[in-house]
Amino acid sequence: MLAPVQADDLVDDLLDVDLNDVDGEGNAEERLLRGNYYYYYLISDYHQGLASLAAWKNLREIDQSPEQEAEVMRAAMLLALGLEDEAEKAFFNAGVSTATASGDSWYYLAKRWYDLGEWERAEISARNALQAEPKLSSGNIQETYSLLVSSLSLQSRISDARLALKSMEDESIWTGIARYNLILVMIRQNFGSRDLERLIAESIFYLPKNKEGNALHDRILLIAAISAMDHDKSEMANSYFQKMTLESVFSAPGLLHYGWNLLGQWRYEDAIQRWRILQQQYNEFHPAVIESLLAVPYTLELVGAANQSVKAYVHAEERVVGMLAELDEVRDPAHIHEWILNWQADNQSEGWGWQRQHLSDVPNLAVARFAQGLIDEPAFVEHLARLHDLDRMKQDLQQQKHDLQLWQDVLVVRQQTLENKGKKEQLAALEQEHMNLLRRTLALQDRLMAEDEAVFAYASEAEYKNINLLRNVVPNVSYLSKVATPTRDLAPYKERWRRMRGIQLWNIYEQEPQRRWDTTQDYWKLRAVTEQLLVQVENTRTSLEWADSSWKGFPERVSTLQQSLNIQLAQLEELQQRQFDDLVTMTDDYLTLLRTRLNAYLAQSRLAIARLYDDSLQRRMLSIGGDK
Repeated sequence: MLAPVQADDLVDDLLDVDLNDVDGEGNAEERLLRGNYYYYYLISDYHQGLASLAAWKNLREIDQSPEQEAEVMRAAMLLALGLEDEAEKAFFNAGVSTATASGDSWYYLAKRWYDLGEWERAEISARNALQAEPKLSSGNIQETYSLLVSSLSLQSRISDARLALKSMEDESIWTGIARYNLILVMIRQNFGSRDLERLIAESIFYLPKNKEGNALHDRILLIAAISAMDHDKSEMANSYFQKMTLESVFSAPGLLHYGWNLLGQWRYEDAIQRWRILQQQYNEFHPAVIESLLAVPYTLELVGAANQSVKAYVHAEERVVGMLAELDEVRDPAHIHEWILNWQADNQSEGWGWQRQHLSDVPNLAVARFAQGLIDEPAFVEHLARLHDLDRMKQDLQQQKHDLQLWQDVLVVRQQTLENKGKKEQLAALEQEHMNLLRRTLALQDRLMAEDEAVFAYASEAEYKNINLLRNVVPNVSYLSKVATPTRDLAPYKERWRRMRGIQLWNIYEQEPQRRWDTTQDYWKLRAVTEQLLVQVENTRTSLEWADSSWKGFPERVSTLQQSLNIQLAQLEELQQRQFDDLVTMTDDYLTLLRTRLNAYLAQSRLAIARLYDDSLQRRMLSIGGDK
């Protein structure tokens, strides 16, 4: 009933985030998490969706009660995964009449309940979606009403369904779907003909003029015409059949039933004309075409055209024999295997979720020509989807196994690289260098402390030497003057030496602040280098310890995981082969059933030919006897 979800269109409405809005329901982080979850849900990526739902739910549970939007969507997610019991618990935990969840969340849950045939719960969810705050997205309103009307109809609550139908837009395709479901229920309950006829007329009048609308148009007319035939309203059935197009999948059965309805009115030529159109327009292996092959000679037999009827039966026999020969060729298991293997190859790159929408597009091989009816069966499509799931699971497991092998290879390379580069020796050299720098730093620190207590602080070695020389000059000159009589006056020399000594001391004191600053800066730079080297040594030591501990037991864990993956792959391949065999069996059973049906038609045509020849022979014998 429901059209595929267009994820890109819907996420735009769901993820409307204003990063400047950080209060209340407009919390930016909460809205981002909400949009992230809805994105994965809409593309049917349930693996990522579960993780996103947990993050979103944890954020909302800080200040929200359990009856919240995340709980409603959790129920929808569990239903999508087939966990119906857990989904039912989540459904009642969310509250069947809560208004804390958004209309969109109830809408998605209603779709899930409807797909499972839980009409009452689908009705409750649809009503909540239409009444919830925040309100339902505008693009989902009509579909939600369609879910509500269809759920009410399938519960045989026709009056309630018709009342809800009045709230829908007449021209919407969802309104047409809702009316179609209501028509089906009214036909099954033999509802009043006038109301039913009025509803049918409204349905086909308001349907949109597109491919989907045309298909629903023909479908409604087909069931309406068949219902009219069952109630002996041939003229009404003709009216419905005449309004059908030749452009939908319902056109072929429409032409077949139209011919039978005309035949019931003794309009033989018109009936044959419809069946001829059917045989010309559609594949000869279509079930309606096969049935019409015998309908034409049967009609000719009714009008007394024995010769034409025999020719038509012979023609039908030849076609059925040819079809049986072609069918026997493709019924070979090798052909069926090739058909399904080609389907697997075509869907090899298809992902999960929304990328699986083309699973029913089977390869155009000879088998597909005979298996048209099988491809339309939901059970067969479901088996194809399961085989695709198994294929994807196998690819994921093989990818994980490949990743584990890469980790194992990387581990070996890292171990060898660490051993070849001699990291332990490099660590020892770094530790020795750090000790040397530490000694220099401590020595410089001791010197700074000593300089603070020295008389001539921060003087160089040359300056200390000059001071000592100048200090000893005057005493030495005085001593010499006592030892021997000087030939000249030494007082000026003594005064000159004293002045030189004062100038030297003044220079030392003058340069002391700058030298103190330079020495202190050198000390702190050396200390910073020492500390940086210490950090490097510690990080290197930690890295070596962690590198050593990280691969301890890792090869064993990788081997254990590889063994587990091998077991899972073996089990998966067994399931995959079983699913493949089931598809082959279903295809073979369908082709066998088709062969049985063709044999029945062949037997009928041959019996009819024999009967017609016998009747002709008896009439001839009677005519000969009468002449005698």
